[in-house]
Amino acid sequence: SPTPPQYVFWYHNNRMINYDTTRGSSVTVQTDSSSTQSRLTIYHAVESDTGNYTCSASNTKPASIYVFVTE
Repeated sequence: SPTPPQYVFWYHNNRMINYDTTRGSSVTVQTDSSSTQSRLTIYHAVESDTGNYTCSASNTKPASIYVFVTE
């Protein structure tokens, strides 16, 4: 079975946001015997939340998505 990552970090426009409590977001990580899943939730998103979001784990290539927030 695959080895779980030692860490999973989330970035917004290349700035780590895992521990940024002022943003109104949360990060969850769930690991079972065959996979690890991480979810970033942004509460009450505003236009400044627009940008590139990247999930980066210690043992795999990062994955990115661009999010566009409008009023």
